[in-house]
Amino acid sequence: MRMASFAIRNPTPTGASLPLLLQSAFRPFFLLAGLQASVYIALWVAAWFFGLPLGMTPEPLLWHGHAMVFGFASAALAGFLLTAVPNWTGMPPVRGWRLGMLAGLWIAARILALWPAAIETAVFTVVDLAFWPFLASLVAPSILRSNATRNGVFVVILTALFLTDLCWHLQALGIRDVGRTGLYGALGLFIVMIAIIGGRIVPAFTVNGMRVAGQRMEIIPRPWLDRAALIALAAGLIAEAVSIPAMLQAGLFATAALLHLRRFLLWQFWRTWRIPLIWSLHLGYAWLVVGVGLKALAALEFVPQAAALHALGAGCVGIMVLAVMTRASLGHSGRPLVAPPSAVAAYALVGLGALGRVAGAFDLGTVTFWLTAASGIVWAAGYLVYVIGYLPILVGPRADGRPG
Repeated sequence: MRMASFAIRNPTPTGASLPLLLQSAFRPFFLLAGLQASVYIALWVAAWFFGLPLGMTPEPLLWHGHAMVFGFASAALAGFLLTAVPNWTGMPPVRGWRLGMLAGLWIAARILALWPAAIETAVFTVVDLAFWPFLASLVAPSILRSNATRNGVFVVILTALFLTDLCWHLQALGIRDVGRTGLYGALGLFIVMIAIIGGRIVPAFTVNGMRVAGQRMEIIPRPWLDRAALIALAAGLIAEAVSIPAMLQAGLFATAALLHLRRFLLWQFWRTWRIPLIWSLHLGYAWLVVGVGLKALAALEFVPQAAALHALGAGCVGIMVLAVMTRASLGHSGRPLVAPPSAVAAYALVGLGALGRVAGAFDLGTVTFWLTAASGIVWAAGYLVYVIGYLPILVGPRADGRPG
């Protein structure tokens, strides 16, 4: 099996004189992703459930979705791509002022998102949208020169994320009512990326981790299944976007769910329970299967659409991002790949919060209000535990004394 290179080997270290936060992209962006997830969800719960005034659009749900998809998930994606692409391509990593400018642009957009007077202005639009071409300019040249066939899809996805973010801003500016389309499309793009990357790293890290633990394990690649699962998932998302008949949407999502379930079972998750850095990846992918299955049911109005959206967002994206960040931060800081207690606690809290939020999408009477609020707090607490536990890793020197 071809082993995934992310978080296993590091590019040649340079720039030792740079501030630690600017020596490697995982440092600022994984920290920012954790802060965004914990702080913004806490603010959202305070605003939506308890009336705290925030700088929201006339539709608060659009503000919430933008904060999580184009705020939290985009920071995690930037940290992942800027750290992984040098390993994929052999090109030098992005460090120093360019990394600082990208992080500064992201921070500026998040500040503007909390300023009521800025939400519906061109200033916020320009600052927020500028993040995507800047990020693409830092990763696309290396990908296209070195391994466009294998990883060129990420350049396409970055372009599509820019367009979906533009849709959100068109509604915020009062130009066209396409904000929800943009959010749903962006979430779908992140799910597709997780399906692609997860198909590479979950089996590879599982085999490697089990061997390190002294257990022989083999996962036989099935390229046809990988392709079929990805095609079915993309087809379902496209069908939903163009509003084809609900029965066809449900059929495509059901097919995708079954194919991804088959893929997931081949990775033998039941053997990984002793290794948190591995079972957390499996847990994140399991939420993808559940979320896509719920999309099939939601297309036929058997379950609320919000249940499927939060299974994919809070569950799949929330846990998979956390699983990748906790592992990559250890590997790229010269530390053993052993989950600290803070990581295990964070997995449990985010998983519990996601479960509660999906349950809260159903009509449970007065329980729904408190369950939804509590699940948001628990989910945010998981990321707060991650930030506190991993702060010394993200802002401190490598354990092996090397720069980076």
